[in-house]
Amino acid sequence: MTELAWISTAISTARPQAMGALLRYFRDLDAAEEAFQDACLRALNNWPKNGPPRDPAAWLIFVGRNSGIDAVRKRAKQAPLPEEDQISDLEDAESDVAERLDGAHYRDDILRLLFICCHPDLPATQQIAVALRIVSGLAVKQIARA
Repeated sequence: MTELAWISTAISTARPQAMGALLRYFRDLDAAEEAFQDACLRALNNWPKNGPPRDPAAWLIFVGRNSGIDAVRKRAKQAPLPEEDQISDLEDAESDVAERLDGAHYRDDILRLLFICCHPDLPATQQIAVALRIVSGLAVKQIARA
């Protein structure tokens, strides 16, 4: 197996676990995807030089989490502070859903990720497409062909 083929296989295999863990950590699908993609780019640069890690999924989660934290810090430094009257004490609805999903019933990150992708407000066809895209990492063209 060529070097790039091994890396591609390792990343594809680790994707559901890494995405689930990053989504749990950041509570934002876009931030989790961005962190995972950055970790994959770093893997493509690092793994051929230094060899494969013992646990590729753990490596991707660790590097993705650090990358996401760096991005959050960078945005926080660049964002202007809101006006005093714009600050609200209202609780974010998404955080309530995330806290319920973090309960004892859904300790598995991949299962939690599937529950989020299969939200009942989405039509069934969209639930399937979102799950294939987010959990499996299939491209939109691949999903459309299926």
